[in-house]
Amino acid sequence: MHGGQGRPQWGGDQGLVYWPTFLEQKGSPRSRLTRAYLLWRYLGRVYAPQPGIDAAGFKLMYSQLRVSRPLLAFLVFKRVRVIHLIRRNVLDIVLSKEAGRARQGVLHARSGQAVETVRVHVRTDNLLERIATHEREVESARARFRRIGLPYEEAVYEELVRDEEGGFSSLLRFLGVEPQPVSSSLQKVNPSAHEELIENYGEVRDALEGTRFAPQLR
Repeated sequence: MHGGQGRPQWGGDQGLVYWPTFLEQKGSPRSRLTRAYLLWRYLGRVYAPQPGIDAAGFKLMYSQLRVSRPLLAFLVFKRVRVIHLIRRNVLDIVLSKEAGRARQGVLHARSGQAVETVRVHVRTDNLLERIATHEREVESARARFRRIGLPYEEAVYEELVRDEEGGFSSLLRFLGVEPQPVSSSLQKVNPSAHEELIENYGEVRDALEGTRFAPQLR
């Protein structure tokens, strides 16, 4: 759903184009009613029963959840099961976005792909507010899904990394799928040590010092 163009290159239903491409193929209508109708048609295809497929889904961004009422209505109608992926270290999210901008929008890479090494200069005048804003988005999404009563499960990124087998087995059971080994062709694109990534590491350390976010800096 988010940010893709054309057809998926890895995994998923490669016979189904991304939502932006689907919308373009339909003439990019401006009418909200027409776009809502097309969105329901598109999601109907995503969730259509397929042989050998026990579960289907898509990545939903907080920004999409805020603005798309037809999308939320479809989720309720289909009783979609929601997995809310949360990252405890919100500073890592800020840094990932900064590094993505430095790489001209590249946020992910597959195994074997060359990854540009970057260092980022982080603005510190609004860093605390950026971290706090993301935390509010997490709480807002959590409250909204609980309010509308959809089946809901939270997954913590750091815990999945620490215990992949146990974490993914639990999520697969939540989806009604037999637990099985999972794998990904994605590779790590940013260094674990923040000092290697942040050009003005000292300034960031000083900005976080004395706050509850200070331990997030490695």
